[in-house]
Amino acid sequence: MEQEINEILKYLIDEDLIQYKCFDILKQKLIEDSSFREKIIFGIKEGMIARFPRELFDKVCDQNIRAPFKPVQIFIDGANIGNCTLIAKMVSYSLNSCDICGGTVGILEGTKNSPDGRHTWISYKGTVIDTSLMIQINEHYIKELGYIEKNRYNPCQNPLYNAAKEYANDKSIKRSK
Repeated sequence: MEQEINEILKYLIDEDLIQYKCFDILKQKLIEDSSFREKIIFGIKEGMIARFPRELFDKVCDQNIRAPFKPVQIFIDGANIGNCTLIAKMVSYSLNSCDICGGTVGILEGTKNSPDGRHTWISYKGTVIDTSLMIQINEHYIKELGYIEKNRYNPCQNPLYNAAKEYANDKSIKRSK
């Protein structure tokens, strides 16, 4: 089983990011939940599950944020876990057009940060980008993993969101290295 989990992780996580705590919930669920693990394996084989897009990860880490740390620190520390609404919004700033969805995800029920399974994710071009599991899932496969969508909205219709997105992506703002 350990070798199987390691193979899944190699497929889903870039080698230089494997120690980041942002992947802890994915790792935990792969170890503890054989049903989840089998669904992930099947989803990978069928092309329904892929790693969190590296280009998107890098764009998010390059954003301006109003905090005393760099965005990458969120992922290094695993602060994405339990903050799905905030992180989904932050990630959405790096996408051209998406919806932010809320609902429940059965596999998250009983976890420390989502005892009732409530969750927020991004819908983008036929895929779900899950900022807690740090994977990308074809929207035709999400029900297999227990996603139940209860609401969806396009944040680009909100002027405050658009202003925050513009700030997050403004390259003229000097960033410290």
